[in-house]
Amino acid sequence: MSRQDPIPGQDSVIQYPPASTAPSAPHNPSAARFPCCLCPAAPRWVLLFPQVLASKGFSTQRGTPSDGHNARQPPAPRPGRERRGTLGVRAADGRGMERSVVSSFPRLGAKPALGGCVVRGVGAGGGSAMLRAQLHPGRAEERNRFPGPAGRGRGGGPGGEITPISLPWSRPALCNARSAAATWVRAGVRGLCLGPRMPRSGGKGRKERDVGREEEDAGAVGSLEAAVREARRRAAPSVRDFRYNKQRARLVSRGSELKEGAECILYWMCRDQRVQDNWAFLYAQRLALKQELPLRVCFCLVPKFLDATIRHYGFMLRGLREVAEECAELDIPFHLLLGCPKDVLPSFVVEHGVGGLVTDFCPLRVPQQWVQEVKERLPEDVPFAQVDGHNIVPCWVTSPKQEYSARTIRAKIHSQLPEFLTEFPPVIRHPHPPPNPPEPIAWDACYSSLQVDRTVPEVAWATPGTAAGLAMLQSFITKRLKSFGSQRNDPNKAALSNLSPWFHFGQVSTQRAILEVQKHRRAYKESVDAFVEEAVVRRELAENFCYYNENYDSVQGAYDWAQTTLKLHAKDKRPFLYELPQLEQAATHDPLWNAAQLQMVQEGKMHGFLRMYWAKKILEWTRSPEEALQFAIYLNDRYELDGMDPNGYVGCLWSICGIHDQGWKERDVFGKIRYMNYAGCKRKFDVDQFESRYTRCK
Repeated sequence: MSRQDPIPGQDSVIQYPPASTAPSAPHNPSAARFPCCLCPAAPRWVLLFPQVLASKGFSTQRGTPSDGHNARQPPAPRPGRERRGTLGVRAADGRGMERSVVSSFPRLGAKPALGGCVVRGVGAGGGSAMLRAQLHPGRAEERNRFPGPAGRGRGGGPGGEITPISLPWSRPALCNARSAAATWVRAGVRGLCLGPRMPRSGGKGRKERDVGREEEDAGAVGSLEAAVREARRRAAPSVRDFRYNKQRARLVSRGSELKEGAECILYWMCRDQRVQDNWAFLYAQRLALKQELPLRVCFCLVPKFLDATIRHYGFMLRGLREVAEECAELDIPFHLLLGCPKDVLPSFVVEHGVGGLVTDFCPLRVPQQWVQEVKERLPEDVPFAQVDGHNIVPCWVTSPKQEYSARTIRAKIHSQLPEFLTEFPPVIRHPHPPPNPPEPIAWDACYSSLQVDRTVPEVAWATPGTAAGLAMLQSFITKRLKSFGSQRNDPNKAALSNLSPWFHFGQVSTQRAILEVQKHRRAYKESVDAFVEEAVVRRELAENFCYYNENYDSVQGAYDWAQTTLKLHAKDKRPFLYELPQLEQAATHDPLWNAAQLQMVQEGKMHGFLRMYWAKKILEWTRSPEEALQFAIYLNDRYELDGMDPNGYVGCLWSICGIHDQGWKERDVFGKIRYMNYAGCKRKFDVDQFESRYTRCK
């Protein structure tokens, strides 16, 4: 029983005798407290007290109906809809018709010190308090109580009670206005449900309540996974029963018909390395369920990828191990294929009789090349589909062209969020398992076979996997979201979500994060809006840029005005010149830049505000914009856990080449590119405090 649904008295009822035999009751002005109720005898509702009620022909004695009849059962609720409990009151009004009036109480609101009466009635669906009066012609006796246990809050049985609430007035009151009566009743219910108004001071009581909230938040961390599972279950029993938005998928191959005699559907996992909250995985299971075929999942592990180190591969492999375990629980085989996709995937498709292939979407050059190479080597009768499960609004749906800035894409994204920002259905235990189990995966051997740089160690603060990512999301919501809006640009404050590694590897869905964070918009509107701007608008703007601009990692991809101004100032004298090893070892004259570089090297994550300052100083301290961009991308991809990502490339181009920005006051080296300096950082946060946290000897 919640505070909004107090337990009513077990025998507080109102009898409604025939109007013709109504006894008269003298008014007692000495009464100090007056129970009240609502009476429907008059054409309009009035708020009455016992004396007035008696004068109108009603009995206010407690007890069961005098005629001994059973109460009328409430009408059954419509399927799928909760029904509020009701209290039935019938009487003849002399007009030969039945009249029904319903008044409902809000659950929350102000808490004035007013009395009223709480009517607790439970219909088939249970629920909140409601008053219902039904007037019947020709009936002399009132049947005024639904049978059922007193105080039943929810369930299948009917029941109804009235609990008097005293009003601290010295004489009866009468309100003839319907709006005033409704207001008084609501105020009385709120006063009972919510109790007296608490002081707003910052004293001991408030501090104790704050501590209690913190303890509740800490206990809620472990419950997020359970809450998310329940949300998926409510969305649909499975993806087959879910209205899947087919705009998320596009056909890569020419043919779209599944071949006869297919033995399974294959999901080639690439970018979105998770089971649940994965639109590509759901699309593949949807096909398999419709065709009543087994579903298989594979991942192609290449021994080397761009500038990735063991820091990235270790994080990815441990996350994939969690994926494999979850797939096994769902009777979905997971296969780890060693080698380039073009070399191992087509043969796997033929060997296992794959009838249809589904994969993830990534706008970057190398993954797009993989998709094209696999497409060219697939059998012609195997349809090949690609699903954008990384973005909330699919990249090809958001815009058909490269957008100039956040200003031009923001409205396009927000206008389509109602259609695409939906709850996920669950990936369920697959009812059509394959005849043979998959070969066991030698994870340690795979780890040892990697041809990557092992001098960049893995980080301790970020635990791979979806479970750890959801725990980080919950800690952000309960501890840091409230300050995200105002303190996210202060590197000394713990205000960031820290979710970028899990977003990058697809171990946590950005859409899931937005679904959970937006639930707190009422409490933290500024922070929620800022998070949506960064995680949705800015992030999908970066995807748009990399998808439509093949020079996303080159100065050639910058706007014409930026290329022109950088070329004009390419020969400007630099105040300092550093080589790549000096930058990598944080051996510059700038202690703030060094601290930011060391944070990235040691923790695999640099604060977002400092990333801008860090990259702009590389432009100022290198021989040319081309060299600056090359160094910045190399260092970012090598040390950042979320390196080799559209966000990283666009971040470097924004800082060095003015992508998604505008021209500013012209100055040496930078030209019209936005400028940042040490003094500006000192005005924004305590620079000395940050510098003291990161030193070379640490």
